[in-house]
Amino acid sequence: MNALTHPSLLQKGWIWFSQALTQHGSFSAYFQPLIQMFVPHWSTDAYRAQIVEIRDEMEDMYTLVLKPKSGIIDNSWPIFEAGQYLELMIEKDGARTLRCFSISSSPAYYDRTGLIELSIRIQAKGRITPWIRQQLALGSLVNISAAQGDFILPKTEASKKLLFIAGGSGITPFRSMLQQQAMNKDNLNSSSSEFDIHLLYYSRDNQHIAFQHEFEQLEKDFPNIAVTFIDSEVSGFICADHLQEYCNDFSQRSAFICGPSPMIQQARAVLSDLGVAKDKINFEFFGVAPIEIENSEQGIVHFQTSEKIAVSEKDKAQTLLEQAEEQGLTPVSGCRIGVCHQCICKKKSGVVFNTRTQEYSDTGSEEIQLCISVAQGDVVLDL
Repeated sequence: MNALTHPSLLQKGWIWFSQALTQHGSFSAYFQPLIQMFVPHWSTDAYRAQIVEIRDEMEDMYTLVLKPKSGIIDNSWPIFEAGQYLELMIEKDGARTLRCFSISSSPAYYDRTGLIELSIRIQAKGRITPWIRQQLALGSLVNISAAQGDFILPKTEASKKLLFIAGGSGITPFRSMLQQQAMNKDNLNSSSSEFDIHLLYYSRDNQHIAFQHEFEQLEKDFPNIAVTFIDSEVSGFICADHLQEYCNDFSQRSAFICGPSPMIQQARAVLSDLGVAKDKINFEFFGVAPIEIENSEQGIVHFQTSEKIAVSEKDKAQTLLEQAEEQGLTPVSGCRIGVCHQCICKKKSGVVFNTRTQEYSDTGSEEIQLCISVAQGDVVLDL
């Protein structure tokens, strides 16, 4: 049992005592503004990290090298698994802004150096990713969350043959996974068994291939790692012919897909059409999951606490977060793509469609994520 999620009676009593005196869940939260006067960026709900390097990978991608702080006042940043992401929290124009980025370096690299890397694609019209590159400098402090996510390597011996399919900046979790395998093999004391990995890396042209030399070196050094670079401008996007040509034993492998939403949808469809079982297809969206509902139902969304009503139109599918904001509500939200879980809300009744999992809820009460949930018929929310 996890003490953090299942507090003991003593812990519950301490939380109650703190709330009774300070209206905060802990005394440290109450004193946070005072502590921040002496310790910049210190927070009870995040970890401090210092930028030790900013490395340009390509014209539209850079890597932040972070050193999580630890000491008397800073808790040690917890361990993570290759493929996970974290929340980067920064202050821009006096407002706290949160963005989720995959960790592009490996746990083994963190163990050896105390450093983690975030490789960030600059969004051309983005509000945050260009600003981070322009405004943050060596020595700057930022806040980060613990690592999260379940887009990780399988743990069963039966799933050691893997197919990675990456598009654009979706390469970052795969870099972490491949680096982890390489560093584990270099470690004679490691008990990690060897994976057989084939990476298909789709880039928009041959000038936009992140970590190309690193991957080429991995392929030379490790016979169990194969990398195929595919120029989408020349060869197009993933199709059955590509799988047959570049990785003809794909049916024996568990597939992991990460990249833009259209590429993921296409890769999933191709693999399914070729008979690959659904439970062998793993994916993580780099961006908003597409809303694709075969039989969308019109209905009423009742924001019960706020006494607001929204109509779900059959030909205009919207997430519940979008509908709430149209009604003037301001629910807490962060990434808006379903990974940070900031927008969790209680659904009291009704059916919603999850755009990430492509699954429908049941009709009963449950917690849902507003940014990836679409109402199907009448829905009542505790909002």
